[in-house]
Amino acid sequence: MRALLLVVLAVFMAGCANEVGQPSRIQKMLLEPARNAEARGDNVAAFRNYLSAAKDGVVFAQYKVAGMYEQGRGTARDDVEAARWYQTAADEGHARAARNLAKMYETGRGVPQNDAKALALYRQAAAGGEASAGFKVGQFLERGRGTAADPVAAVEHYRAAARAGDVGAQLALARLFRTDENDVPEDPTRSARWYGEALQQLEADARRGDAQAREQLGDLYLKGRGVPKNVEQALVLYEGAARGGRVGAQLKLARLLQKGADGVPANPAKAATFFQMALDQGHPSAAYALAQMYAEGEGVPQDGARAVALYRTSVEQGDTRAYVRLGDLYASGDAVSQDYQEAIRWYTLAAEHADPKGFYRLGEAYERGRGVGEDLVQSLMWYSLAAQSDYEPATARVERVAAQLKPDDTDRAAQLAEAWQQNQG
Repeated sequence: MRALLLVVLAVFMAGCANEVGQPSRIQKMLLEPARNAEARGDNVAAFRNYLSAAKDGVVFAQYKVAGMYEQGRGTARDDVEAARWYQTAADEGHARAARNLAKMYETGRGVPQNDAKALALYRQAAAGGEASAGFKVGQFLERGRGTAADPVAAVEHYRAAARAGDVGAQLALARLFRTDENDVPEDPTRSARWYGEALQQLEADARRGDAQAREQLGDLYLKGRGVPKNVEQALVLYEGAARGGRVGAQLKLARLLQKGADGVPANPAKAATFFQMALDQGHPSAAYALAQMYAEGEGVPQDGARAVALYRTSVEQGDTRAYVRLGDLYASGDAVSQDYQEAIRWYTLAAEHADPKGFYRLGEAYERGRGVGEDLVQSLMWYSLAAQSDYEPATARVERVAAQLKPDDTDRAAQLAEAWQQNQG
């Protein structure tokens, strides 16, 4: 029976020229086992059947397989395979596949990060009717990603997406028309119109419990954009969005509460709660922020071991700022036992990741003989690297240490700095 379906599919494909990505009647028959499995919650069987249909050339199945690989649903998560299947579907004109693949090129998941490729795919998806992709094209043009910056051209793409109901595009237009800072002529009437369009949709979505809409409304109330400024309302909306799982809202609320900003009273203990929410969802900046709070006892009991563990998590997630913070913890001995050699290890890792503050800290260590032998030539080398990286405090240190050395020694320090740069590439 399946072989017969495939023959019929091949013979009549040309006659099934319905909208790309919308399965024909025969394709629906091939997809039926996958959809039935998905409906009963059997993702493994759904994936197996979608994969079979995808291999038979059913574009919608290719899109579904890609999504299941991306989400790790019914199979192990595999961004490389997800990208491959999105590409297959996009090559057949599937707009959402092109949009999702663009996002992968934008972030470098499963494929090498490539803004130009992402922009081309977003354009393809927008041409296929994906309003959210049109919004992304506008963003790339406005910010000069993958192309020369052109805010005026971005307006046209935002407008097309906004008319199709994309809230992000509506807000972008309202922002651009609000001032003339981006080569777009100021137009208060248009700005107010687009804020109004966005507000109407966001308020309706927020009433239905949409966490993203609540976060976006919170942004508007916090800054008084399109509505009168209302900090209390912004906090209520952010908290609703945060408890609804929006990492962005969790971080915004935590940062507002940590130190107090924009008229929000400081509440570091509550800030720690929301940073923890974001950490539980794997956001790297949350680990870094919480580590600082535990290191300093800000809103939480001081806990050096917890701070070290969180900084290590931050490092594993790619936040290289944490290297210096770990070094500082061990150098100060406030929250953990003082250990200058351990501090040097972390400062060296920071330097290897081109962190100017890591260079500076190593300069201090060699100048003072902490964790290493006192060596003013080495000190000058590291201070020089920090100064070359535009770390302002290093300039005075370079002058101070150089004044204590002979010309041959300063030349040696310069040679060491140059050699280090060459070795590090």
